[in-house]
Order: sequence, then structure tokens, then C-alpha cells
Amino acid sequence: MSDADPRLIDLRPKEFESSTDAPFANDRLDRKESVESLCSVIQNAYGPLVISVEGAYGTGKSAYLRMCAAHLEQGKAATVEFNAWQQGHTGRPLIDLVAALTTELADKGVWDDVKKTAKQVGLRAIGYLSRGIIAPNDPDESSMFDEWAEIDAGVTSFTAALREQVSELDTKLVILVDELDRCEPTYALDLLNKARHLFDVPGVVIVFGVNRVELGHAVETRYGSDCDVDGYLRRFVDLSVQLRQPTTEEWAAYLAHSCRELADCAPILQEHNTYVRNILALLADSCGGRLRDVEQVIRHLNLTLPHPNYKRLWPIWVICMLMLRYLDRDCYEGFVTGTADVWEVLSNMRQRLSGRDDIGYLDCFVLSLPDGTQIPTDENEFVQQYASKISGSEDDARRVHGWYTGQIRQFDVYGLPQLETLHKTLEIAATI
Repeated sequence: MSDADPRLIDLRPKEFESSTDAPFANDRLDRKESVESLCSVIQNAYGPLVISVEGAYGTGKSAYLRMCAAHLEQGKAATVEFNAWQQGHTGRPLIDLVAALTTELADKGVWDDVKKTAKQVGLRAIGYLSRGIIAPNDPDESSMFDEWAEIDAGVTSFTAALREQVSELDTKLVILVDELDRCEPTYALDLLNKARHLFDVPGVVIVFGVNRVELGHAVETRYGSDCDVDGYLRRFVDLSVQLRQPTTEEWAAYLAHSCRELADCAPILQEHNTYVRNILALLADSCGGRLRDVEQVIRHLNLTLPHPNYKRLWPIWVICMLMLRYLDRDCYEGFVTGTADVWEVLSNMRQRLSGRDDIGYLDCFVLSLPDGTQIPTDENEFVQQYASKISGSEDDARRVHGWYTGQIRQFDVYGLPQLETLHKTLEIAATI
């Protein structure tokens, strides 16, 4: 592709892929051991089992479940992946889940009885629950009890059909349910209820990926703020797995991979990959370790980096500005409107990243931002100004000065844009 050819940009993150041949090939956060341990429990468990894999929004639950599915398939388990948010087509959890299950397992037996009984239970239960146990002014209350008996018989028929079909699989049936916390509260809780009671069959394991906080909001929406959320959810789950936050080293591995993909449009990211990924790792830590937030930053980078006239320092400036934009929008706005200078930006960032001893390179890049602030080149003057602006130690100041004069000066800043152009580029990309 020549410089004149347009570069195609993917504005959405790639779907995480995990294959049966290599379940952990794309594992950037070192979760292989955890996945293997959970799969071992699933394979060796006696009887039915309901498991929750818990993590906050954007912590990689979907990737974790996909690696589980691939690893279980590698061990010859029958797996069904159900995205409750995307595949909840009918609004009836039992119908949606059974439809997904029978579609994915169509080549592993005849599931007609399971579908037939699920339809009977699903449709009847919906109408029954929407009216209540006994409708006001119902002239024939006995009909409601008859309907209850029919639903109960249908539930028995469904579990019997499911039990028979699962026994013919001659392996575990593992259903992995993702994106539950994105669903409407009523749908999410009904799905939990149906999965727990109707799929309570030997050989069936259901794994939910959940954000317990959001699911707790769903419980409170239905039952009130006084409801014991944890106690309620424990009724449905036999085992919980809490996804831990990635370590700095794991973030570095994940971001190194992302930076390699971005390097095609900005070669400097390959040249200074360590600095770039460390800055992004700081951002990842500061936003609570949410993968989706970091992916959003990377997509933003993908839009703003390929500027044909700015080959060197531009990408570093873009990253620093994006970091400030995501960390503190008020400080960012103050900086681009001229009410704050690079020293104030750096002081703000350091306060938000307090406790980190590995941000000297960030100091240098921030101080190079083109807002017109004159940074002293004389070491003693620099140390004095650094101490007054940042409240840092003299040793820190001299180390930053040495790195600043040794590294930043190597960049050819002639012809590079000023802050206004940088700001406009970022905001145009943000509105796309």
C-alpha cells in the first residue's frame, strides 16, 4: 500500500478468538491456569452445577468464557455458548436458551422433545406469571390451579426430555451464558431462575459470566433496595470464580500486542514500544483495569495516529493527550483552552498516579507537549522549576532532566503542529 492509498480503519475491537486447537493462543492476561482449574472442576463435578464467573464491566469475562469453551471442547465436552444480550430474541429466556442449545447441538442427537416441552413450559409460564396466581374477579379459581398443574407437568416433561438427551451425549453438557448483566432486569433474573431449576439435570453445567454489582441492581429493581442481594444470588449459584485484576506485567503483555498492531500506522510505536505500552499500562491501572476502556483508547489512537505529515513525536503527544482526556476531562479542557500549562497537567497526572515509581518517562513526554511553555534546558533551572511545580525530589528532577534533554531533543519538532491542531484532531476522532 502506497502513502497515497487510504488506510482502512476498524473502529470496533476484534472479537476475541479461542480455538479448540489452541485455546490460549490469544490469552494476553495470563488466565490459562485459572481457566484450566475451572474446567477441571467442571469435568470432575458430580451432578448438575451452576457457576458464576464474576468481574466488573470490561474485565475480560467474555474472553475467559470463550477460552473455557474451547478448552472444554478440547476435552470432548459438549459446549453451548449463549449470549443473553444478543440472542434473547423472543424475550422468553427458556425459549431463547433452548433454541440456542438445540441449534448448536443439532448434530449431536435429536432434540425435538426438549424443544417441544420447552415451548409448552415457556409459553404457559409467561402467560401465567403475567396474570398472577389468581386473577382478580376470576369467576373460576379452579382453572388457575389446573393451569398450575399443567405447567408443573410440563416442567417435569422438560427435565425428563433433557435428562434423556444429555445421557445420550455420553459427556458433560456445558452451557456458557455471557452478557447477562446487559439484559433487562426481569429477563436476567428469569434466566437465572430457569437455568437453576429447569436445567438441574445430571451432566449439565451452566456457567454465567456476570457483573455482580449490575446483577445486584437488577435484584433491587425487582425486589426493592432492602433485599439481601448476595443471599438472593447465592440461591442460584453453587460456585463463584472472581476474575482478578491483571498485574502490571500482564497489562504490558496485552498492550505490547496492541501496540504491535498500531505500529503499522505509526512506526514510532514500534521504535518506542516500551514507553508507549507503559503509558497505556498506567492508563489501564487508573481506569480500574477495564479492558473495554483500554480498547476504546486504542481505537481512538487508531483514528488519530496516521497523520502523514507528523512522523515522530506526534504519536507520543497523541497518547499523552488521550491519557489526560480519559483521566481528567476537566484538566484536559483547561489545558487545551490555555488555563492550565504542562506543569499543571503533569502535577495532576502524578496525583492521580500516586504510588507509582515508574513514570519518569511520562514526565518527559508531557513536558514536551506543544502548549508554548518554555522548559528550561539548564539543569539547575530545570531542577528548581520541577521542585516548585511538581514537589518532586532533586534526584527525580535531575533524572527527568537527563532523560528529557537526551531523548526529546532527538525528535525533529520542526513542522509539527501546535496544541490547537492536536486538540482538534483528537476531538474530531472522538465524534466519529
